[in-house]
Amino acid sequence: MLVARWSFAVEDIDGRRVADATGGGLTMTLDEGVRIVPGRDGDGEALAFGGTRGRAIVEAAPRLALSQLFGFTVAFHVRVTDGPTGEWRALLFKQVADADARALGVWLHPDADRLRVQLFTTKGPEYMDGHARLTRDEWAHLALVVHAQGMALYVDGRPDVAIPLEHPVVTPGGPLSLGAEPGKPGMSGLMANVRIYAEALDERTIRALATE
Repeated sequence: MLVARWSFAVEDIDGRRVADATGGGLTMTLDEGVRIVPGRDGDGEALAFGGTRGRAIVEAAPRLALSQLFGFTVAFHVRVTDGPTGEWRALLFKQVADADARALGVWLHPDADRLRVQLFTTKGPEYMDGHARLTRDEWAHLALVVHAQGMALYVDGRPDVAIPLEHPVVTPGGPLSLGAEPGKPGMSGLMANVRIYAEALDERTIRALATE
């Protein structure tokens, strides 16, 4: 079930606030470090991040309290415009609760345009490093799938890496942020068509999303 989508279409934008295109009532707020620019081939608009501390935030809501039991998927298009900086560059993170630990995170490595994903379990953080390297200045589609047995990362509709999870995932019920973590740099590039599902999508569905 699709619980939220931000296509950044003009009709969903009100100043620095962007409505959920599903009509679910969730609003994303952009801080001063984030701009809205033309997106992919006329498919809505995109968020532009400049590698600073700019981010876009969706406050905690019951619809976004994602459960490992039922599974969940976070999917989006991304276009990295600058190379490695020697620092971790955040793309997305979600907290356990307001002002709480990071429950879910996605970064680019300090020395390569390769992804790292983190989930917070009852035994602490679990990390998964992707194999694929994103091509600079080209759009890629990323999908993180979490289910009862583990988590998997897909790049451009294809499986990239998957690991089992021995301990339960702590429900990421807190705010969702795109771009930089508090006090840390984020990615330089664009992000578009952000979707969140309260289910673990299968490979066929993810492949279809990647080609939209």
